[in-house]
Amino acid sequence: MHLNSVYITVGTTKFDALISAVTSEPALKALQNRKCTRLLIQHGNSQPLTDVETLLISRNYGIHIEQYKFRPNLEDIKSADLIIGHAGAGTCMDILNNRKHGLIVINDALMDNHQLELAKQLASESYLYYCKVSDLDTHLASLDFGALKPYETQPENLNKFVSAINELMSH
Repeated sequence: MHLNSVYITVGTTKFDALISAVTSEPALKALQNRKCTRLLIQHGNSQPLTDVETLLISRNYGIHIEQYKFRPNLEDIKSADLIIGHAGAGTCMDILNNRKHGLIVINDALMDNHQLELAKQLASESYLYYCKVSDLDTHLASLDFGALKPYETQPENLNKFVSAINELMSH
């Protein structure tokens, strides 16, 4: 499966480890092998890439980088072949509601990690994949994103999602 355009999002958080992992040499090689030509990074409060880094990635891997802190992102989501993001509820809903392939990266630095439970639940239903930061490059190289099933936005699915979120938050 070709992943021409990949959207990375950290939401409103700071998740430097995700930005570093997705722009590491092994991850960039995996994206290059999947025919990625555009990497759009919503970095939130994380450290953005320098101009030199974006230039080197473009020259060495043929991947054009665009990045921003915050902006309305619906068009970015709709144009992406793959969304890689933190496991915030908003990011998960964006992936599901827009019927996109998703790879959720768990932020191990969070103390009370509801993100892992949410990601596990959605992965168990084959709506998206999840991994740790340290496994991102391996997963980019090996996962079959075509095996994911699209999320059907029906009231019972939304109710199930809201119930799961409420249960996670009550722990």
